[in-house]
Amino acid sequence: RLGFDVGYRLCERLAQSKPLGPGLPPPGSSGAAAAGGGAGGTAAPAVDPAALQLEAVKFLCKEFWMEVFRKQIDKLQTNHRGVFVLKDHELRWLRRLPPEDETARVAAIKLLAFPCGLIRGALSNLGIGAVVSCDFLADGKNMAACSFNVKIKS
Repeated sequence: RLGFDVGYRLCERLAQSKPLGPGLPPPGSSGAAAAGGGAGGTAAPAVDPAALQLEAVKFLCKEFWMEVFRKQIDKLQTNHRGVFVLKDHELRWLRRLPPEDETARVAAIKLLAFPCGLIRGALSNLGIGAVVSCDFLADGKNMAACSFNVKIKS
């Protein structure tokens, strides 16, 4: 819950000073209202919801992650059907954990709940509901590598 609140507010603050990408609605507004235009005046061209989601996740990977962890996400993958995988090969908060210790693994899982909440909160602020989970990319030598699986709610 705390991660969600922090992510929501941080995204709102970042979006005031950093570009969100072409066609992305302002934070805190619903994506449908911003993309479809208002009741009066000229209506903006309709934007594909999948394109909006991709732009939001790109903003998250570049600007948002840079602000929190002082680096961008290392790899972004998508199936273009509402599922995104964000990979960070050197997450700063997990760097000092011993690689083959079960208690360290449990501690890491608890630590990763916060960045999952950050991602959910930031996407929620951009008008995108999502379920976020995390996995380790453990190779036996490095506990700091992890991936965040983002499934957009339809």
